[in-house]
Amino acid sequence: MKTLRKNTLARVIGIGLAIGLASPVVAREAPQQQQEDARHGQDKSKHPSHPAPQQAAKSPPRNNPAPVSPHRPDPRADDARQRAGAQAQQQRLQQQRADQQRQQAQQRKQEQQRQQDRDRARSQQQRADQQRQQAQQQAREHEAKRQMQQQLQAQQQHSREQAQREQEQHRSAAAQQQQAAQRAADARRRTEQAEQRTRAETQARQHAQARVSEMERQRRVAEQRQRAKDYRHYLDARQAAERQRAAMLQQQRRMQQYSYQQWYWNQQRAMQAQWASRSYNYYNDPYSYTPANYRYYRDGRYHQVNRYAADLLQQAVRYGYEQGVRAGRADRADRWRNDYRNNYAYLDANYGYNGYYVDRDEYNYYFRQGFRRGYDDGYGHDYRYGRYNDGSYNILTAVLAAILNLQPFS
Repeated sequence: MKTLRKNTLARVIGIGLAIGLASPVVAREAPQQQQEDARHGQDKSKHPSHPAPQQAAKSPPRNNPAPVSPHRPDPRADDARQRAGAQAQQQRLQQQRADQQRQQAQQRKQEQQRQQDRDRARSQQQRADQQRQQAQQQAREHEAKRQMQQQLQAQQQHSREQAQREQEQHRSAAAQQQQAAQRAADARRRTEQAEQRTRAETQARQHAQARVSEMERQRRVAEQRQRAKDYRHYLDARQAAERQRAAMLQQQRRMQQYSYQQWYWNQQRAMQAQWASRSYNYYNDPYSYTPANYRYYRDGRYHQVNRYAADLLQQAVRYGYEQGVRAGRADRADRWRNDYRNNYAYLDANYGYNGYYVDRDEYNYYFRQGFRRGYDDGYGHDYRYGRYNDGSYNILTAVLAAILNLQPFS
């Protein structure tokens, strides 16, 4: 639209220039034509318009040229007009050529601009393609890295699961071995207890003549009754402590210690059920009439006991050592700290006690003496105070003698 307006304006200017150039020529020719017309008018005034016929006939012909008609075109004016038209035409042609050159220049400029725009757009597109390719490459690298991390995590998870399965299998095998060893130890212990009872009965028959006085016998029977009653009250109150301890071990995820504690309580219940099933006669028990023949030193004084009480105190040390080893091994397997004082078996200290022959405090004291040494051996796995033999843990005789220090006398 702008180009069209420019072209139209150029044509109008060209036409105006042509007319302006032609006007002086016409102006010069117009006075000459007026002068000619004036001369012809004077000639006409000298000669009347209607001469007499006689005079016209008489006048001879003259050699003057014929008068110019006022309507006849002037050749000079025509030439001027033609020259002006030719100049105007030439100017129009020049203007058209100039317009064409300007249009071509504008077209070339527009084409160059369009080419630059295309080049710029192509460059931008190339940069965009490069950026997109770089982004895609980075995305592929990130995806490859993420996949490698996932594979590594999957391998690590598989390794952890495999290690956990192996640990579970090892624990299961160890638990089975431990249970088998415990059953064997229980069987040997029952055999030893049966042998001890047999020896005690034999010794009781051999010493039937050497009995305590009836008053002493009555005193011992009363003590036995009171001990048994107190111990039954303790067993009733201990169940709540057992539940609380089991919940705490589960919360701490000490599964080996929890398994040991369950075994500890089950063994105690089995022994209690076994003792409760027997018919016990306080007066027929050899303990009630067998005189004291051992003594041991504790709390700054000597205590005298017969062989039944002495055997029970020795049993407290042996059971304490065995349970200490099992508790220490369980804490070490759970990677728990060395802490025998807070172990339930150490706090209870009644494993193997049935309420007879000695006070519960005395049994607890010697059980804990054996437990502390057994826990050190089980946790450290070095066995300084005892030995492992065929599934059972036995305290050394010398250590037992040093702890209890029983001294026989007649």
